[in-house]
Amino acid sequence: KTINTNYFIQSNLSRMRITSVGLALLLLLAVAVNGDDDSRPSYKTACIELNGTVSLNITYMVSDGTAESYVVSIDPKANVTGTCAVNASTLVLSDTSGSVLSLFFEINNSDAKLDEIDIHNWGVTKVTYDYSVNKPDANKQGARQAKAVGSFFNTPINRTYSCSSEDVPVSNVTNNGTLIGGEKVTLHTTNLLLRVGSVLPVTSYDYHYCKADQKVKDIVPIAVGVALAALVVIVLVAYLIGRRKTVAAGGYERV
Repeated sequence: KTINTNYFIQSNLSRMRITSVGLALLLLLAVAVNGDDDSRPSYKTACIELNGTVSLNITYMVSDGTAESYVVSIDPKANVTGTCAVNASTLVLSDTSGSVLSLFFEINNSDAKLDEIDIHNWGVTKVTYDYSVNKPDANKQGARQAKAVGSFFNTPINRTYSCSSEDVPVSNVTNNGTLIGGEKVTLHTTNLLLRVGSVLPVTSYDYHYCKADQKVKDIVPIAVGVALAALVVIVLVAYLIGRRKTVAAGGYERV
């Protein structure tokens, strides 16, 4: 007796195709969940690196008392300047439109909380945005400065902050020092990677994820485990079906 060679080969090829498709789907799932994006804009100084898309949603008051909004995106080729010090650094992005976004960082190397920055963490304690509103329907045209003070992007030292999407309200808007009621700015970042210092991230443990992304990261091991279990089941079922068909077809034939 000899094995029905053609049927045996076709059956194994079918199982290999199913396995390949399963592995490909698993890989796509991992990439989709991680959300890696190497095309994001990059802004660097000697001590700070910001990778990601940065935009600002500007709300201004109209002469009839209502509010209107528009969005300004920071040019990927914006001029980048800043300062570097042991405990404090700045990152300044000067856009071609004349607007200037400034981030003020504090690095807390001490064993006590400092200006809302946790122990052995770094973070942004102030955000300012200098811009002009020149809309024809604006109640007041001209220069403005939006400012927010607090604790933003708080991250352990030597780690990189990561967030797929995040908003920072910059609500204190003034014109020549006078508060403009009803106006505000929202700093919006997409696919953000923010690093202070020279330590580059190597593994996933070198990142500090924002709360929204942390929930997704917690799901990853479960999703991968379920996908692997489903793949094993698919391959096993395909093998059993192929074996049954082989037996039903005679399995062996005389020469």
